[in-house]
Order: sequence, then structure tokens, then C-alpha cells
Amino acid sequence: MEEQKQFCVEINREGGETVWSSDWREGADNSIEVPDTCALEACTQYRWRLKVLGQNGGADSAEAAFSTGKRGTPWKGIWITGAECTKPDEVKQAVYVRRAFCASKPRRAVLYIAGLGYFQASINGRRVGDDYLSTAYTAYDKRVLYRAYDVTELVEEGENAIGVVLGNGFYNCFTKDPWQTATAPWRAVPKLLCELQLDGPDGREVIASDARWDSVPGPIQFNGIRHGEVYDARLENPGWDLPGYANAAQPVRQTLDPGALLQLMEMEPIRVRQKYSPVRRWKSGDVWIYDIGQDISGIANITFYGPRGSTYSIRYSDRLNDDGSLNLDSLNSFIENYCFQTDTYTKGTDAPETWHASFAYYGMQYIEVTSPQEEPLGLEDIEAWALCNDFEDRGVFRTSDAVINGVQHMAVSSVTACCLNTMASDTVREKSSWTGDTGLTCEQMLYNFGAEQFFVKWMQDLRDSQRPGGGMPCIVPSPGWGYNSITGPDWCNPMYEVPWDVYMATGDIRVLAENYDALLRHCAYMRAMAVDEIVKYGLGDWCAPFDGPSLYVNMTKFKCPVEVSDTAFRYAAVCAAERWAGLLGRSQDEACLHAEAESIRAAFRKHFYDKQKNHVAGDCQSSTAMMLYYGFAEHDEIPGLVQRLSELIDAKNGHLDFGVLGMKSVLNVLGQYGLVKKALQMIAAPDYPSYRYWLDQGATTLWECWNGNGSHCHHMFSDVSAFFYKYVGGILPMAPGYREILLRPAINCGIAEVECRVKTVLGTVECSYIAQEDGVAIHIAVPHGATATLVLPHETNRVLAPGTYDFLTH
Repeated sequence: MEEQKQFCVEINREGGETVWSSDWREGADNSIEVPDTCALEACTQYRWRLKVLGQNGGADSAEAAFSTGKRGTPWKGIWITGAECTKPDEVKQAVYVRRAFCASKPRRAVLYIAGLGYFQASINGRRVGDDYLSTAYTAYDKRVLYRAYDVTELVEEGENAIGVVLGNGFYNCFTKDPWQTATAPWRAVPKLLCELQLDGPDGREVIASDARWDSVPGPIQFNGIRHGEVYDARLENPGWDLPGYANAAQPVRQTLDPGALLQLMEMEPIRVRQKYSPVRRWKSGDVWIYDIGQDISGIANITFYGPRGSTYSIRYSDRLNDDGSLNLDSLNSFIENYCFQTDTYTKGTDAPETWHASFAYYGMQYIEVTSPQEEPLGLEDIEAWALCNDFEDRGVFRTSDAVINGVQHMAVSSVTACCLNTMASDTVREKSSWTGDTGLTCEQMLYNFGAEQFFVKWMQDLRDSQRPGGGMPCIVPSPGWGYNSITGPDWCNPMYEVPWDVYMATGDIRVLAENYDALLRHCAYMRAMAVDEIVKYGLGDWCAPFDGPSLYVNMTKFKCPVEVSDTAFRYAAVCAAERWAGLLGRSQDEACLHAEAESIRAAFRKHFYDKQKNHVAGDCQSSTAMMLYYGFAEHDEIPGLVQRLSELIDAKNGHLDFGVLGMKSVLNVLGQYGLVKKALQMIAAPDYPSYRYWLDQGATTLWECWNGNGSHCHHMFSDVSAFFYKYVGGILPMAPGYREILLRPAINCGIAEVECRVKTVLGTVECSYIAQEDGVAIHIAVPHGATATLVLPHETNRVLAPGTYDFLTH
């Protein structure tokens, strides 16, 4: 392939003139920031084009279309709701609103829409989009993310109708729970704002949400995000979203604007990621249980039989009791009203009917069906749809070791089960986004998925939740809970961890600039909480191995002192702020932050490190690894501390003894200092506690607790996947956007075959190897625009230019 010499990016109006060009630039780095002087118009379609010239004179180009959103222009619509929606507590049913209109066949039609909490729209009876659970969950009193859909194919010449169904979601969440969702400051009745823009030969016509809309009845009689749905097909309203509808209707009500900033949603929406059919069923008392064979979050598409009026009840869980019955008791303990993960469906005809919930999702591997019919539903009558934000799969990590492959599968499956417009901590019990969990998960997600925009949105949620003095809650979006307990330097780690991971994956420095001031406020808050530079107000090394029940009873039985982990995370945040200040040209900030970091480091060593004994306070795997991972050790102390960590693992017969905070430090330290084989043995230990223990218990996703109590789908221990990519496959970005890459495959780790590759912004990086009789065959791919350093045992490091390479080493 010819090496690139120059490139140029230009933006053109669709079918028209060039509105901006970068001019020709030297080099192979095609990333470029469009300046603010490029005045793109609102609600307009453009095309961007990349043109490249090669070193030998060859030329190539590529282009794609994009459209702008409202860009701050006023909405012509107003917020409306159903005719009878006055008090949030009284709105349990879905809200159906419609409007008929007459139009010429448009050249282009775009629907801009925000429906709170969730919406489904249709035009002339055909569904708009293929996404689920929109509008995305945010702090709705601060920010509402509207959607834009190209609906040109749905609008007809002449009479048309648009219909929108509104669900409660987290906006009108009436659940009595510990997280104060029922008293959220944004809570109100479901409501709609939309504009249907029709571009034709005579200009643009806008059909907006206003007093000309009608409110009509519908079949969803109850919907709650933590509860489920009640659907009565006898109440279906045929033709309600078609032109010519003439049944009873009432005028809609204008309702209060939520008062938030309206912003176009740019992350990938939730779509169906995969469909699962049950692999087996059994009878438990009077009900039938169906096992789909994989723990997911999503909905079930079910075909029902029997006469009109037959009522089915469906419950969902990812746990069973010992007798094979559905176990919800260990998961619904925080929900004090209504049902939990339960749907009810009543048939409207005598013919088979197929249905799924619209405004709820469920964590499930098992589906319980209470049927009025003697014959149970067949396996073919149920299909579980796994929902997830539709980001691209970018990483591949596979080995010849079934256990390691199983752990990778659990990590990836946990993440895809928890990404539903925010980073839910679990799929069943809470559905809230715990901050610390997200910080621990982000790096591996960016190896496995193209999740940059997802995290940009999530960081906006985090900034929106931050108080002026820097304090943050432990869940975001927060309805008001989590500011005054269970949060600290540890659980606030994503304030620096997530932007840095995104920056390293993409090379886009804007993510640091957007979050810089918030990070400074976080550092100031920790400074105010410090005594002699030591902080102690966080959650700690949560969920280290313990015996007995979970849910706060035993989850704090960890060995690493909270002041050790908190001070380590404070130091990491200040060091990150110093690094960002340098990159962003804030030299005065950089100097002050450097001095603060040095002071924290000295205090940590003074209070927690015994150089004579070579012990860190707590003398455990987590605290020892934290001293190494966060850079508190002097160079000459490193070998002894690495040896001490190894001894602590040996003292546990090769087992792990860390919680979620220690996991990040221990695995990285073992990888950094060449103890990959020991880490893999710990991960794959055949008995409790280990990742393999979960596998052997039948897990398909990561669990919350090492002993199996708590949730059976938690992503907080998923950084093990990043360990695989970085230290087993050996791919580690050393410069933003993978412009410099360290390739350090663990060819002596005991795994015979490893396939490891990542699709980056520059192209695909690969580092794979196979053990052969005459050595280890290594295959390398370095994308254009990058350089790589290959590090192999007992060999001189090799600097590799872009291209593919095959080596045989001993």
C-alpha cells in the first residue's frame, strides 16, 4: 500500500457548494478539528470528503453524509401531554397522542423529537426508527437529548398522520426505593416536544407539537422502568396513528417545559444486539420457566394463545432458587411498591398474538410464564431480545484456553447487558449508573467497542451532577441521592479515568478540555477534605472475597484501608490534572498541581509505607499493588514490592484477594512487571475465589460478589478484559490515538495460541501468536500513521513502521 503524503478534508452542502476546506496538509494523520468559523446551518444535510495523495503520486478519496441538528435555533413546537395527565403519581399508563396533516411528498423529511421519559413514534402506522428506550436517561432538569430521524420514506403525498406513545421511564419513575427516584427534582408527567420538517419544492413546512394534537386511549395500562408493563390488547385502538382516524379523542394539554438544555443525542441509540431462543423449559409449581442460556438485559417477544381475555403473567430474573423456581427475592429488596420485573398481557382476539414491552427492560436469563392455557408455550414462542447501545465491535481477543475465553465472554457480555443509554451497574436490581464502576470498566470497553460517544455522553451526565464546590454523587444521573455517603476519591475516579481513556483511544484532546474544569473542582473538593494530605471518606475496596450474604452485610470486609485507596485515587486525580494542564497549555495550573501531587505522594509514603518491612498499610494484595500502580514507590523499591505482592498471592494459594479497586491495580502491576502467568493462574484458579469459579457455577456474565451472592450481572470486575488485551495479547497505546504502540505479547504465559487485534482510529492493530515445535510464530499489523515497538523476551526491541510482519521467536 502506498504511504500517504498529504490529505485534505472538505465539507460540502448536499448537492451544492463547498462550505469549508482544510487545504492540503502533510502527513498521514487524517484527524482534524473543524474550526468554529465553519458556520454550519441548523437542520441541514452536508457531505464531508477526505482526499489523500500518496508518496508516489497516487490519489484516493472517501466521503460520507451528515446532518446538523437544531444548533440552538428555537423550536416551533411546545411541550404537550395527554388530556388527563395532570399529576405524576396518577400517570401509570402510557400516553398516546396523534396529529393528522396534509403534505406534498417531501424531498426530505426529518423528525426532531424528545419524549419524556420514553417515546415510540410512528408515521402512517409505520414505526419511526429501530431503536428502543429513547429519550436517553439524563438529569432531565438540566439536559434533554432529542433524537433526529430521517423519515422521508414514511411521509406520503396527501393525508398523513403522526402518532407518539410516551412511557414513564426514569422521568416519571414512581418507584419507592433508596435512590430517591420518586422524588427526583425533574419528575413530572410524560411529555412530548417535536418538529417534523418537510422539505419540498416550495420550501420547508413544519408539523410541530402544539394544541392541534389529539390525545387518544391505548392498551398500555401500566409502565414502570423498575416494574414492567400491563398490556390489554382488548383496548387497542386500530388506526389511531393512521390518517382518517375518527374515534373519540380529546385535545392535548400544554405542559411545563422541563427547563433543560435541549441537545442532539450523538451517541449510538439502543437497538437489539442479539436474539436468543430458550434452550430448555421446566415446570415449577403452576408456572413454566424458560432458560435462554445467556444472562442479558432486554425484552421478550412472546406469542400468546387462547381466547380473547386470556391473561398471561411474565416475570424475569437471572437467578433461580435451589428448587428451580424463579428467584426475585434477592434482587427486589430495594423496591417497596408495585411489582418487580413483571409483565401482564391480556389477549384481544382469539388468534395468536405476539407482543413485547415497550417502556421497560429486564435483566434475565430465566423467563417465568404463568399461563391460562393447559399447554405451555413452546420454546419457539419466546424470543429474548438483548438490548444495548449500538456501538461497533472493535476488539477481538481469543485464545486456545477455554477458561480465558470464558472470562472474556463474561466481561463483554456484562458490559453489553449494562449499556442502556447509561452505564447501569447491573441489569436487575438497580439499573443505576454507579460512577466508580464506570471508571473501572471504561478502558476495557474502548478495547472491545467503539464506545467513545457513549462515554462523552456519560461524562456530560457526570459534569451535570457535580455540585459547584466539586462534590459528586456515587450514581449519575442522580435524582438527589448519593452525595453525602458512599462516594469519595475512589468512586469519583471516572472524572479523570474516562476522559483519559477516551483521549488515548481517539487522540481527540477536546474530551480533556471539556472535563478539565470539572476535574479541578473535584481536586479542590478532595483538598478541602484532606487532613495532612490524607483523605478517608470513600467506599473502599468494595466486594473483596467474603463469606455469607451480601448487600452491605459483608461487602466492606476488605483488607485495604480506605485511607490508602482514597489517597491513592486522590493522587491519581491530581497527577491527571497536572498532565492535562500541560497538554492544554495551562502552565500555572500545571506547576501548582505538580507541587500538590508531590505533597500527597510524600504523605502517602510517610503514613502507609514501612520501608524496613517492605509493607504497605493493610499488607494485602490491593494496598501493595496500589503503591506500585499509582507511582508511590521509588525505583529501587519496586522489585521488593513486586516480590511482596507475589508472596501475598502465594499466601492465598494463588488466589485473588481483592475487591474492585484492587483488581485494577493488582492485574496491571502483574502485567507491567512480567508476572502475566501468575495473574492468569489467579484468574483461572479452579476454586473460590476466582473468575473461573464463576464460570464453573454456570455464569455467562460477571457477578457482583465472588461467592455468588448479589447480582449475577455486574460489570465492575470487567477490567480483566483490558488485562488480556494489554498484557496477554500485548497491545498498549503509548500515545493518543494509537500513534505509538507498545506490542508486548506474553508468549511465555502458558497459552499456546492468542488472537488479539483492535480496530483503532488509524486502522487495525494486531498482535497474535501461536506456539509451534520450532518456536512461537508471531503476526503483527501496524496501521498507517502509527509506529510500534515490539518487545519480546531475551530479544532486542524492534521498532516497526506501518505494515504487517511475521516473526518466529524462541
